[in-house]
Amino acid sequence: MFSKSTPKVRNMTIHVQTGATIGPKGLPLVYGNPDSLTILNAVINFETSHDCKAKGVEILFKAATHTQFSDATVPSLLHEAEQIFYSKQWELEVTKPRPGVVGKGVYARQVSVVLDPSFPSSCHNVFGSMRYIFEARLKGAKGFGIARIDWTVQQEVWVLNSTLPFIYPGVNDYYLEEESIPVAQFERWNDALPFSLTVPSQTLYTGQVVPVKVALEPFLASSALAGQEPAILCATFILLETRLFRARFVPEVRESMQKVMSIGVNTGWPRTGATTGWERVINISLPLSPSVSLSTKSRFLDISHTFVLMMDLQVAGRSKPEKLRTQVSVQITAPRSMPSEPPLYGEMVLYDDGGDGLMAPPPPGFDSDEELPGYVRYE
Repeated sequence: MFSKSTPKVRNMTIHVQTGATIGPKGLPLVYGNPDSLTILNAVINFETSHDCKAKGVEILFKAATHTQFSDATVPSLLHEAEQIFYSKQWELEVTKPRPGVVGKGVYARQVSVVLDPSFPSSCHNVFGSMRYIFEARLKGAKGFGIARIDWTVQQEVWVLNSTLPFIYPGVNDYYLEEESIPVAQFERWNDALPFSLTVPSQTLYTGQVVPVKVALEPFLASSALAGQEPAILCATFILLETRLFRARFVPEVRESMQKVMSIGVNTGWPRTGATTGWERVINISLPLSPSVSLSTKSRFLDISHTFVLMMDLQVAGRSKPEKLRTQVSVQITAPRSMPSEPPLYGEMVLYDDGGDGLMAPPPPGFDSDEELPGYVRYE
């Protein structure tokens, strides 16, 4: 298989089968849905041009949140925690000419994992993350004597789990009516000027174009400003993401807050006089993952979102604009396809097995000689 002139080479690849679906930083991307399980199929290839000292090749998968942050009073003290949602391991079958030696050759194995769509979606942050990772280890392949360590290769998968249901026209309209109840927040500036912010639903999804309604009433008759015309100069729509990180055995909670979206609208605000209110609908495009993380709640990591409206109000006789602010809490989830569209690769497709139940089809076959892209390391 290898000529004598071929230099000694070892390489190992992990290829996660998601077709052309690519996520952030070129990671394989899969979507999860609440009414089906998600199957991840991965092919692990190991090739060595020579017999090598190693105990074997171990394959692992882990879905887990991990948090770490420094103590508020003792910066050198690091707090950490991990919550494992799912883990599994396999062995790659290899030839062993003698104990502690893996024979030269080309080896491959396909492995599969089934993910619960209620698991948190992938996210990265300096204080914590949720990661789905395949790992292959050539056990005891580096070093000398009892100090030998594993040679490892990893491949992360970007997983986005949606809470949105399948939409069957005319079948689950009742569900949509319940779930699509608009969420409104009513405010009163200085007990003189009523205004409100309305979003179409408590649950929004990444990339969604959201029709946001802003309403402004006249100054109240009981206020000193009654009879004046309220004038909005500009408005800013903000999506705030708040992350809470916790660790084991410590009460301290690390919080981080970030503006993941800020859109200014400086024109087109109505002027309707002193006695008539107005409404305006602005279509706001939400950011995509990973610019925004999906809302989640777990043992050590919580992510929540707030939709904020800030407006500059010009009042007659005042040199500086007044600030109006209101906000609503929202849940950010992943989008999903309509049932009339092909399912996203990596999604479990149910089919009738001829009995009373529904079963998932077996993973597709693979060719061990086929050149597959993946994470490759050479030695």
